[in-house]
Amino acid sequence: MVAMLTVAVMGLEVAAGWWTGSMALLADGVHMGGHAVALGLAAGAYAMSRRYARDRRLSLGSGKINDLAAYTSALILAASTAWTAIESAQRLLSPEPLRPTEALVVAVLGLAVNLLSAWLLGGAHDHGHEHDHHHDHPIHVHDHNLGAALAHVLSDAATSVAAIAGLLAAGAWGWTWLDPLIALLALGVVARWAVGLLRQTGAVLLDAEGPDEQRRQVRTRLEAVADSRVTDLHLWSVGQGAWTLAASVVSHGPAAPDAYKAVLAGLPGIHHPLVEIHACRHCPSPHGAESP
Repeated sequence: MVAMLTVAVMGLEVAAGWWTGSMALLADGVHMGGHAVALGLAAGAYAMSRRYARDRRLSLGSGKINDLAAYTSALILAASTAWTAIESAQRLLSPEPLRPTEALVVAVLGLAVNLLSAWLLGGAHDHGHEHDHHHDHPIHVHDHNLGAALAHVLSDAATSVAAIAGLLAAGAWGWTWLDPLIALLALGVVARWAVGLLRQTGAVLLDAEGPDEQRRQVRTRLEAVADSRVTDLHLWSVGQGAWTLAASVVSHGPAAPDAYKAVLAGLPGIHHPLVEIHACRHCPSPHGAESP
């Protein structure tokens, strides 16, 4: 539904922006076009993630499909922002006549649709949050794909507000130069969102280390097994609320692998953990005593 609303308003804003000469309105329409593609990617990613959830070819599951879609969405957002900034700068240097009254009507309609879309997506995010978080859930869950879609809609709302402000000033005082200037200012906020989303999803796609707090929890649980010491630990995200890890453990009398699996089972969200166990009977004990 959100994608359909976005496509409809996008077409209206592009046509109205071209006809009225409003750079902010035209840019907002083109911006929304990029967002419609992003929303389509988000929907497709969810469908593919469910379809391939049990595909044996995906060693660690299909969770990263959502992050890949969110990363692509952020690239589209960055590209549309750059194009809009260039066009706005050109219009700022060479102002053209505006039809502020007609453009204002369309801009207000666009803002209303953006706010409705944000409300719909926000409700979906809260619903997912309730299901994905448990009161003792130690692993942080964040849906980058849904967050990307919500960021797109909110950034559209910001550019709609900018367009309305510029059109009001142009109609009241004839400040046609304010239309592209406010568009440039709003684009700064959009660019910040895009960069933040690229960093978050890029970290997941590149298997960046998980948060220190989660790593401490894993280390503590592994070292709770008798005379075990973690010498190497890597924890990374494999999708929304899903983590995997590879750890190397030194122990005087290695416990059965099931003992390590049991302590990790208490951490929701851990999938396919790999624990390498080394026996070292003459190493110093992690608890201060030396093995006989």
